[in-house]
Amino acid sequence: MLKISLIVLLSCVCCRAGKPGCLKEHIIKEIERNLKDLQSMHVHNGENSGETYIRWGKTSCPKESYLVYDGYAAGKHFKFGGSGANFLCLPKNPEWNSYTDGNKPYPNTFHDKDMPCAVCQSKRSTVLMVPGKLTCHDGWHKEFSGYLMSQSSTNGRTPSEYICVDEKLESVPGGDSGRNEAVVYPVEAICGSLKCPPYVNGRELTCVVCSN
Repeated sequence: MLKISLIVLLSCVCCRAGKPGCLKEHIIKEIERNLKDLQSMHVHNGENSGETYIRWGKTSCPKESYLVYDGYAAGKHFKFGGSGANFLCLPKNPEWNSYTDGNKPYPNTFHDKDMPCAVCQSKRSTVLMVPGKLTCHDGWHKEFSGYLMSQSSTNGRTPSEYICVDEKLESVPGGDSGRNEAVVYPVEAICGSLKCPPYVNGRELTCVVCSN
């Protein structure tokens, strides 16, 4: 508002001075231009930006928030060890990568290899990992996509968080000692607790990281 008020004030002073450049159309264009600036600031800092959270047990958001997507609550079997430690909100319209029954998403050359990682700062204020998707919802920018992974579902193992591993996987050069520390595996959909279709039993879940 300060920017618009300042331009109107300067334009009026110019008009009283009788200068030929002070036209009504010029003032209107300046106001319109600054209104667009304010609108873009509102989109960046307003209702399309902020922290994300999951409202468990509901399919809608409070009036002060807007819905990105709704879906199904999911997690590991209660009798299994390992796997993921946190719950997931899986979308109702999952997306699958290229898939052949019996094949794993990554070549065997990555088996027992150390995995690198990169901590990234997005230019946008909010980042969200969406399990079961390869594309972002409207208004969101895709950072990367890949496969959902976690600790193996085996009794005696401790659970880990679910992470999104880039589909263009790399390995640490020389990192093939096979010490079996922090080992992760692709997460598969299991029918029963999950609605099938749209989910497919035994198929590896994808994931995408989006920013806004």
